[in-house]
Parts: sequence; structure tokens; C-alpha cells
Amino acid sequence: MRSIGCLVLHGFAGDIHEVMPLARHLSELGYAVECPTLDGHGRTRRHLRQSTRHEWVNSAIEAYKRLSMRASEIVVIGFSMGGLLAIQVAAQYPVKLLVTMNTPYHYWDVRQALRNLRDDFGTEAARYVQGMVRIPLRSMLQFRQLLGETKSIMPAVTCPCLLLQGERDDTVQAISAGLLRQSIGSDEVDVSYFPESGHLLLKGSEAGEAIRVITERIRRV
Repeated sequence: MRSIGCLVLHGFAGDIHEVMPLARHLSELGYAVECPTLDGHGRTRRHLRQSTRHEWVNSAIEAYKRLSMRASEIVVIGFSMGGLLAIQVAAQYPVKLLVTMNTPYHYWDVRQALRNLRDDFGTEAARYVQGMVRIPLRSMLQFRQLLGETKSIMPAVTCPCLLLQGERDDTVQAISAGLLRQSIGSDEVDVSYFPESGHLLLKGSEAGEAIRVITERIRRV
């Protein structure tokens, strides 16, 4: 009997709360859902520093394997760096649909960051400082290596893809969605832009619309 499972992957230096609104919604609709905490994440700065990109990829692959025991067809969904891990999975394993949300091809949009600081200096400045303190340099280097390695295997992804991008994202340059579209090997790649959304797409004002777009596409699998 045909059944669909959804693997939902959080981002770099984050945790499952970044993607929980989507994971919870898909579970309520009756889909089998795996939403793992990536190795080294969700704990302390020291745990993050000690983990590697290979362990992050392996976290995603192991979750895929667990999900494949409960579902016959797999949808892989990744937020930010989780999208890079989703691409890694889709390049190596059978996937019916790949969904990425604010996934980097180029990261750190300085101009957008300055606009965000202008609009809400108190909130945004605190967020940037917290990010710099929280993320070890070694982990950033691991992330950059993962990005380069993932770019090289994007042509191997041939399943249908849906790419979501917030246009006010300061962490991932909004042009990334278009560059991902050009780089992925699939003949079926759709892109949806969210003009009022920053990086945390599933926590912003357009979260409901993003979840609706993803859910409608999964229903067509």
C-alpha cells in the first residue's frame, strides 16, 4: 500500500523548533514524519563545535532510513542548511519530492542585514550578536565545506523540487533560490518567493502560506 513519509530537517546551529510548525501540521494530516535533531545541535556550543558536516549528513540519512521503514515514498524537506542535507539525501536515495526553504547557494546578505537593522535595531542587533557568540568558527568552516560539497552534487538530484525563499532573508541571499534552480539536475523545479519573510520562514507572518504551498505540493506526489 502506498504511503508518504516526510523527512523535515532543521538548519545550522538551530533545532527542530525552526521547522516544528510544518512537521506538526504534516503529522496532523496523517503523514509519517521524521524530524531529527542533527548531530551536535540542540545542546551546547561545545557539542556543536565537536560535530562535523559528515555527522550532520549522517543524521539526515539515518532519519531517512528510519522513515523508509514506515513509508513507501519519501518527501525530504530542509530549512536553511537542512536544505543542503536534503539535497545530499536526494542525490543518493529515492525521493519523490525535494523541498528547500531559505537554503543557501550564497549566504549572508549584508545589504538586507543593514535594512533589517534600520527597521528594528534592537531586535536585529541582539540576534546578530547572539548568533556570533553561539556559533564556533570551526562549525562555520564545516558549514562552508558542506555548502561547497553539496553544490558539486546538485546535478545528481533528478526528483521534482520545490524551492521556497523569503525575500527579506539576511542569512541567505535571496538569489540563492534561482541559482539552486539552475544547478539542480531535475527538469521539474518550482520556486515560490515570500516578500515579507526573513530567514525563519516558518516563524514569520507568511508561515501559514508557506505551509500551505508545501502541503499542496505534497498532495500531488
